[in-house]
Formats: sequence, C-alpha cells, structure tokens
Amino acid sequence: MKKIQIKTVSKQLKKQWPLLAVFLLVIISLTSVVVFAIINKNNNQPEEIQNEDQPLDESSDIPAHYIRRQLDGVYVEPAEADNYPIAVMLDNDPNARPQAGLAQAQLVYEAKVESGITRLMAVFVDAKDIKEIGSVRSARPYFLDWAKGLDALFVHVGGSPEALARIVNGHILNLNEFFQGKYFWRSDNFRAPHDVYISGENILKYLERIKAEHKNYDSWQYKEDAKEDECAIEQEIKIEYSVFDFNIKWVYNKDTNNYIRYLGGILHKDADEAQITAKNIIMLYVNSEVVDAELRRKLYTTGSGQAIYCFDGKCENGIWRKAEAKSREKIYDSNNQEIKFNVGTTWMQIVQKDVVIDYN
Repeated sequence: MKKIQIKTVSKQLKKQWPLLAVFLLVIISLTSVVVFAIINKNNNQPEEIQNEDQPLDESSDIPAHYIRRQLDGVYVEPAEADNYPIAVMLDNDPNARPQAGLAQAQLVYEAKVESGITRLMAVFVDAKDIKEIGSVRSARPYFLDWAKGLDALFVHVGGSPEALARIVNGHILNLNEFFQGKYFWRSDNFRAPHDVYISGENILKYLERIKAEHKNYDSWQYKEDAKEDECAIEQEIKIEYSVFDFNIKWVYNKDTNNYIRYLGGILHKDADEAQITAKNIIMLYVNSEVVDAELRRKLYTTGSGQAIYCFDGKCENGIWRKAEAKSREKIYDSNNQEIKFNVGTTWMQIVQKDVVIDYN
C-alpha cells in the first residue's frame, strides 16, 4: 500500500514540476527587483546630500541648516532661498546714470540693443529693502529668454513690438508700467524716458497681489573662493561695444577677490555711491542680426556658443549651452564639465563677433 502511495506522490510531483519551476522563477525575479530598488535608492540620494558643499564644515560660522541660494550660491535660510526672482530692465544710457539698485543685483545681463548702446537686465532675489530701482526701460526679446530661464517676474516699461507680442503669447509673468503704473513713479532728477523708477517693496506687493507661485529653475554649481596663493596678482578685462560711453573695463582686486567695473572710462558707481563689483564675469558670444529700421537686433540665445569665464583673477575659454528659452544657460569648460562659480554676483556680458575683448 505504501509503495503505491509513494509512486502516486512521485507521479504527481513530476506533473506539477513545471508549475513549481515557474513559481520559483517568479519568486527569484521579484526578489531581484526589490534588491535592485534598494541599491538604486541608496545610489540616488537627494542632490543636497551628494553636493560636495554639504554638510557645512564644522568650523564654519554658517548655520548647518542653511542652503545655497540658486541664483548666487549664498547660504541663506531655506525659506529665503525660494524668493521669486525679479528681472528688471535697466537703462544704461549716459543720461540715465547713475543707476539705482544696480549694485544690489545678484545677477546682471548686459547686451546691445540699438547700435552700440547696451541695456541691462538686473536680477534680484532679495529686493525687499531696495528703495529705488531704475531707471526702468523697455523690453527686448532676448532678455525675455534669459528671464524665462529663471522663471522670473519681468519688470519693464513697454518694449519692442516683438518683445510685447512674446510677453502676451508666451504668458510671461510681467509688470509693465504702461498697464500697472501705480507701482512705478517718475523721478524729477531725470528727463523722460530715463525717469521711471520702482522699489523692491512695490514689486513684492505686486507679486503678493497676483499670488504668484514660483517654479524652481536649474541652479548653477558653486564653489568657495580660491586660496590666496591660487589667485592671480592682477588682471584687467576690456570689452569694447563700439561706442566709447559703453566700453567696459573690469579690474581684478586680489584683496577682495572680485572685479571692479569701469564704464566709459569712469569708475561705475550706483546712485548711492556703491561701487559696481562682481565675483564672476562671463562673456557669451552669440550670433545676431539687425531686424528693422530702428536698428533693433535679434540675438540667438539658444543652442551653444563660445564663452569666456573669469573668476579668481583668471579667464578660461569654454562653451555655453541653452537648450530652449525656458531653460537656464550653463557654462562648460574645455573638458565639457560644468564650471563652478564663485559665490556672489555674476555679470553676463553678451557679445557678438564685432565686439573686441581683451584680457590678460
């Protein structure tokens, strides 16, 4: 009787073996997936953990819970790191100088508008205490591209036909003096059109009124200043925009490891006598063309091109890349590695092939 039972069980096992094999394979597969997920999770920790600047050095005076601000790399309270970027079009005409608020910008773009005249787009993430910003001028489409890469509020007084159309069609968040004049005022110290001003407080009131929700933008990478013996002793960067009043010279100051700006042969100061300085000077070569009888320009801001980046008293050749208008431009070195900026203010000098650059 027992022999019959054993044979029967053996026969049943042979019949069920294919099913058992499949079952075992399923168990093994599921176990592999779980193990892979655990390993992958450990290898993909949040960016702030992988960042070499985190955690802070124990000897640092910076509180351990502070994080880097995306726009300039400064360590701040987490709540202050998410301030809405504000991009303000500023006049650079000699009749509008000195500008107000410019020395307090975290990022500045400078590019030609008509002829050899340049205009500035100053970007702020901490504007609440700035009493005056100006004079505010009109928009150009390429500045919109740089502002869009930061998801910034764009502050301006009108603009070229193409720029105004892009603001409407692209649903770009903006504050235009033509339609929201109550946030601006006209100064008695300057003649029109160089007399429009705004304050950081008024800009923040506008953002609060419209309940703007900021989207994160890509952060650059940052590093601490180079050691003193690694910095250059002296350096000058000269940029000739073809009209003397707009020619620029940046003079490196080793004591502070920053660059001091001269404009039209004169030390460039803000309206409150603060010197215009920067930690990083970046020259971006872009293609351009004149598009109308007013000599307005079209600048090609997306794609890639030659870049020269300068900090710590040294300049290097690299390349810039900006995939699309809504993405932020990044700078890469000759080895195709993204560069790390010094913490602090950056000036982006946008140049074309006809602009003469000299640095030593």
